[in-house]
Amino acid sequence: MILSNSKTGLEPEKLPEKTVLPRLPAVLLALAIVIYIVAIMLLHWLRQERFMNGFDMAFYEQAVWNTAHGRFLEVSATDFSRSILGTDVLLIFALMSPLYALVQSPYTLLFQETLLVALGALPIYWLARDRLNNRWAGLMLALVYLLLPGVMNGNLYELRERPVAMGFWLFAFYFYERNHFWPYLLFGVLAMSCRPENGLVLVMLALYAFIGQKHRAQGWKWVSGPLVLGAGWFAIATLLIIPGFSTNGGIALSENFAGGSPLGALKAFFTDWAEFFPGNGLVGKSGYVPLLLLPLLFLPLGSPSVLLMALPSLALNLISKRPIQWNAYDYHYQGSIIPWLIIATIFTLEKWQKQPPQFLQKFRNPLTGSGAVLAATLLIFLIFNLIFGLNWNGTRPEVADTIKNSNGPARILTARIEPRWEAGKELLKLIPTDAPLAITNVWATHVPPRQDLWLFKANKTLYSVHPTRDVRYVFADLRSAEDKSLVDETLASGQWETLAEKQSYIVLKRK
Repeated sequence: MILSNSKTGLEPEKLPEKTVLPRLPAVLLALAIVIYIVAIMLLHWLRQERFMNGFDMAFYEQAVWNTAHGRFLEVSATDFSRSILGTDVLLIFALMSPLYALVQSPYTLLFQETLLVALGALPIYWLARDRLNNRWAGLMLALVYLLLPGVMNGNLYELRERPVAMGFWLFAFYFYERNHFWPYLLFGVLAMSCRPENGLVLVMLALYAFIGQKHRAQGWKWVSGPLVLGAGWFAIATLLIIPGFSTNGGIALSENFAGGSPLGALKAFFTDWAEFFPGNGLVGKSGYVPLLLLPLLFLPLGSPSVLLMALPSLALNLISKRPIQWNAYDYHYQGSIIPWLIIATIFTLEKWQKQPPQFLQKFRNPLTGSGAVLAATLLIFLIFNLIFGLNWNGTRPEVADTIKNSNGPARILTARIEPRWEAGKELLKLIPTDAPLAITNVWATHVPPRQDLWLFKANKTLYSVHPTRDVRYVFADLRSAEDKSLVDETLASGQWETLAEKQSYIVLKRK
């Protein structure tokens, strides 16, 4: 009771009971989001300073930089296209360009990605709070999301579009649950701007709405709208935009699929297992899904209809020949899968509150049982986070590619600093900031963006096979056998001269 007002003599109203405690989970979540953003950005800074980012990041930044200067998603490093749309339809980078135009730095792009990933914790909190009628459960599951190795490592792996889609999908589904059609569709469109296959995720949401008979209560727009929009976008992106901006008429990195395409990979599954399961592919692909589910104690399996939305990205990863796409905890390929695992976990816990499974029925209060499961989930998560997030096993040859952790905090914090980097930075000052340049992989993000930038490598997959054809300068690392061989070949042409060399770094200039 607050003391009465001596001037008026009126008794004050009583304060509502428990006004602070219910707000505490929300306050803690806000604090956790801020801490996550600060920590990830600090790790991004360390990663950049320790030369752990490759040419891909410079490639994407070039697309944003060109867009900010009136050249929509223009890039230079691929032979088959002068637009990033010839590689993939990644419109999200165009949406990042306005803020980038204000502060032209790679950290501006990394901040936008990190912010969108972190804000994905909000719809998880809201959804779990409402479904489980428990704010603390919402907080716990939001923390699980923020600290999952697949979320952190995906966010830390250079600049990527898939982690951004995580936040968009989580907001989209929350508005779906709240029956707010237009915000739901808006975030679905934003998610599709990240990847063409996300159109198929929206198709799965239409199927999910039909199965749940949402159209009976809320109207057919919940089925027809996402279905037409998702299928139409996927068809336009893959059949018109990518071939239209590519001179080879196909998809980039098609050699990463057995049979040279997704359809070829499906055919190989039935006709050529040696091609579909290269190397340790049978073990890697077989363990991929269980490893995805393990940190959440396989609880997502209790709500299989929610997992429909994970199928397009899951299938695309499984038909790939690249082990990094089957890695459940590293890189960035789980961006459109993780949201549905978390949501399915929430739905399963809600079912267990109402009807506990047999092994939980010994608890007198069903909430105690589900609370125990929540606590166990968090404990298992912490164990996995310690093993995969805080332990870098990327250098161990005995560790399979499918469970390597090469991009987490541990690797960044323990990365070796080389004194000779200063010599490389001195040589970069000899190259004009706008000169056409071919540069070795990890140094590409350390030069200002420009219209003409190539990876100094005879790359036969995505980037140019003749990186020196249209450039005036070359920056290479002679400690790399591949760089040294290409430098010798370049100098042997007679069209180039050595401008400077220091600590095994070399700058060539066209005569």
